[in-house]
Amino acid sequence: MLDHYVVFRPVEGSEAALGEALREFASVITGLACVQDITWGENTNASGLGHGFTHGCFVRLTNEEALRSAYWNHPAHQKLLGELERLHTDRFAVDYPSTVERS
Repeated sequence: MLDHYVVFRPVEGSEAALGEALREFASVITGLACVQDITWGENTNASGLGHGFTHGCFVRLTNEEALRSAYWNHPAHQKLLGELERLHTDRFAVDYPSTVERS
């Protein structure tokens, strides 16, 4: 499995719209066979280490190939990428092999 995590720094005033875009994305992409799990939400960490990144999205995929093909090319993902251009000023992603074992 592959864990894909992205955090977002929104354009000021677009926090609610960013949250709605992530909610809509998650509701559609969940049906994709390679998506094992997806969560998203607003940063609630009170440590002050958020550096302006207010939202995160975590997706667990079956493998790295799924990230690069079915997931990346899915219409819901492409739509989200297009919406992000107006909703955020910065983002970063981390992908790593999952160490979670399922029975």
